[in-house]
Amino acid sequence: MTAITPEQGGASEPQPIISALAPFYAFARDISYPLIRATVGGTLLVHGIVKIMGPPISVFAQQSMAKRGIEPALLIAWLIFINETIGAVCIILGLFTRLFAASIAIEMAVITFFVLYPHGYGFTQPGGGFEYTLLWGLIFVAIALRGGGPYSLDRLIGREL
Repeated sequence: MTAITPEQGGASEPQPIISALAPFYAFARDISYPLIRATVGGTLLVHGIVKIMGPPISVFAQQSMAKRGIEPALLIAWLIFINETIGAVCIILGLFTRLFAASIAIEMAVITFFVLYPHGYGFTQPGGGFEYTLLWGLIFVAIALRGGGPYSLDRLIGREL
């Protein structure tokens, strides 16, 4: 996929005030997106690793899902495990990016609106608020809309899911 040029109706990049910075900005424009993917994927992967190292998935399903009335608890627990491990690694690598980013965004929406919403907005609220998961969910929505971007395995293989 190529960028839409200003002649085709797309927006052009603004000119830097300090023209000597133009080469750096051109480099940073392409490298910033993989940095975002690596950051959010790596942060999510930590949550997946904690779940893998903890109690069995059936315990997680019972204590985190079923207790809150989220059913089918075991299936959803597996989806969370897959999102936070395989999905996180795929986001980092830019592989099947849109699929996993959309799936993770849905996970964050469920956590935001069904688990944390009653506690209020601020994540420092007692019981935790929904600010943090809303932010991460919206970042994953943006990644789902954008796809793997430059320097991704999706781009390398020339296909997206």
